[in-house]
Amino acid sequence: MSVLQRFWKDRMDIYRWVEVVEGGFTKQKKELLYRNVKCHYSKGQLVNTGEDSVPTLITSHTLFCGPDVDLQEGDEVVVTQRNGKQVTLTVGEGFPYSTHQEFSVKREDTA
Repeated sequence: MSVLQRFWKDRMDIYRWVEVVEGGFTKQKKELLYRNVKCHYSKGQLVNTGEDSVPTLITSHTLFCGPDVDLQEGDEVVVTQRNGKQVTLTVGEGFPYSTHQEFSVKREDTA
C-alpha cells in the first residue's frame, strides 16, 4: 500500500456493461464487478478565461485508486464518501502511475 492510499477514506463499487445472452438474445447488462474498493474522490475548480476573457468557473472531478484496480473508461462507480454520502460517477480517461491511478469522472447525480 502506498503512502497516498493510507489517506483514502472513500469506498467505491465498480459496475461495467457486459454482453449477456438471455433467451437466445444478446443484451447489455450492467454488472457489479467489485465492491468496497478503497479510493479517493476529489473535486477541483478551474477558471477558464475563454476567448472573451470572461472568467468561467469549471468544476472537475477526479477519482484516485490503487494501481492494481481494474477500472476502465465507461465504467460506472458508486462512491461512498467518508461522511456516508453516495455519488454516482461515470469514469473517463485514466492516467496510471506507479503508486496509483487517476481518472477524470463525470458526476451523474448532481442536484
